[in-house]
Amino acid sequence: MSDPRADFVLQNASRLVTVATRCAWSFGAADALNGTLLNNDPGGHWRQAVSVLHRDTLLMAALRVAILLDADRNVVSLQTVYHSLMEPDVRTALLQELETRRGPDVFSPSRAERIDGYLRTYREIDWNVHGRLTHFRNLGIAHLTLTQLTKSITIAELRTLVAIVARLANALQNLAGTETAFREDMAKECRDEVERLITTGWRKP
Repeated sequence: MSDPRADFVLQNASRLVTVATRCAWSFGAADALNGTLLNNDPGGHWRQAVSVLHRDTLLMAALRVAILLDADRNVVSLQTVYHSLMEPDVRTALLQELETRRGPDVFSPSRAERIDGYLRTYREIDWNVHGRLTHFRNLGIAHLTLTQLTKSITIAELRTLVAIVARLANALQNLAGTETAFREDMAKECRDEVERLITTGWRKP
């Protein structure tokens, strides 16, 4: 390819979609477990185990969102893809390579429209929330430092970021033609599945 940044996007699209899939499943499970903790008997014998699972799935979702939106230009992230797609030369090289690999661009939305959609979705990110997530990731998940944790995000804010990540991953999947079975509503699917499991199974001995 004429532009290594376009090559970067195609080479790493599948990895990013895979991590986004795991992120959606982590958050979906955490969302279901959160509902269980809020809506059921607080003295139930199951509560400690569910609390542990809820905390850890939520932390994994937060960590994966932070990874996927990492600002470091030297790592693989949806943010790195965004900065690459902002460059006209990268877009041109990417579209040319996709035509070479997959044939003419005949379906709607077009590949160029998918790129535009990716860029629009990325711009919906609340960077104040992202900054608090990064602080929480650095001091509350990834490292134990002498600096005290002073910022975090709510479950509602994390839900919004997971939804944006899912839309970005879906756009990238459709653009690059990755084989990962990813869908935008995967977090909801996981939440529903975990809720069904809890409803039918958590009271059994």
